[in-house]
Amino acid sequence: MDTEETPSFNFCYIMRGVPGSGKSTVAHKLCGENGVIHSTDNYFVNEEGVYEFDPSKIKEYHGQNYKDFKKSIDDKVETVVVDNTNVQEFEYKKYVEYATENGYVVSYVTLPFPDPEVAAERNSHGVPLEAIQRMMKKWRRI
Repeated sequence: MDTEETPSFNFCYIMRGVPGSGKSTVAHKLCGENGVIHSTDNYFVNEEGVYEFDPSKIKEYHGQNYKDFKKSIDDKVETVVVDNTNVQEFEYKKYVEYATENGYVVSYVTLPFPDPEVAAERNSHGVPLEAIQRMMKKWRRI
């Protein structure tokens, strides 16, 4: 009888897509019951549950999101999802490196581009059409 244990894996999903592409919907499906989602957007939600974007806080909140992500990795959470736009490599590189260094299987989940007008209409944080179009122009494939 073979006494070797079946290896267990932890997973990190890096969501990529413009606002309104469905990232958060897919992230929740991937996360499952034993996972954690890390999204910088969550830090912009006030006590009443209302999203209030403050550009002066973006660096601070991205830093806090990364710190919380690292704690989830250190705690060996089974499934960790990074739910940010992750348009360019510098935005997700440190997440990938930290998860990989800690033995996680890392996968990129790239959502198809919706029509920019549709994305502007359906994104939950009121990101304007012009901002979505800028993100699409900056987009870098992996």
